[in-house]
Amino acid sequence: MTKKITFILLFSILIISCKKEEQVELPRDIAEQAIADDQILKDYLSTHFYNYEDYENLSFNESITGGYNFLKIDTIAGENSSKIPLIGQVKKNSIRVKISNGSFVNHDLYYLVAREGIGQSPSSVDSTYLSYEGSLLNGNVFDQSTSPVWFDLTQVVRGFREAMPAFKSGTYQVNNDNTVDFESFGQGAMFLPSGLGYFSSPAGSIPAYSPLIFKIKLYTFNVSDHDGDGIPTSQEFDVDGDGIADDTDEDGLNDYLDTD
Repeated sequence: MTKKITFILLFSILIISCKKEEQVELPRDIAEQAIADDQILKDYLSTHFYNYEDYENLSFNESITGGYNFLKIDTIAGENSSKIPLIGQVKKNSIRVKISNGSFVNHDLYYLVAREGIGQSPSSVDSTYLSYEGSLLNGNVFDQSTSPVWFDLTQVVRGFREAMPAFKSGTYQVNNDNTVDFESFGQGAMFLPSGLGYFSSPAGSIPAYSPLIFKIKLYTFNVSDHDGDGIPTSQEFDVDGDGIADDTDEDGLNDYLDTD
């Protein structure tokens, strides 16, 4: 009797273990996922539009205190059937991503400049003062800040930092009550494949392998020199262009943080 019960228990454990193994998804091939994500993004951009008419009538000196929201994206359907799809208004940037075998896989990110801004463009590793909204393609917002915050671009997902040089800052004035009004700042959106986001790693409410949308307003920025050696971070971060922060002396400290 004891042997029979033991056998049944072992058999049950084996069945449960097999079911658990069946539920585990093996990591997807990076190159194949890049192709799949690109098609998903193209399909989305082909079937959605943004409120470009509002931007055509938007005065250059409109400020954040005027209450202007992030650009709005909607489906092309019904009364919106005649709208221009995003695919005809975005620009593309192909980013090389280095993988474990030392080769590279290209990932295409798409960005929309709704208003360019009248200032300068940050590098991909500067410190930016911006507001943003991050969402999935289904519209679910996973993160946002309607008030401006400082973002160190070396600390964000790669697609975000690679898209930021497409935008320009604006101007600002300090009021008597020490509030600040920003004007003529860059506004737009970026559409990222999962390989330039979190790829296979779920992050909060972001599932694995999720393309991402970020809407942004860039108010101003500071040129970064993380190690204070007088050399801008943009000249030290990734000189060889492999997308990975350089450590030329192999001391375990990335060049842009290394004063040596």
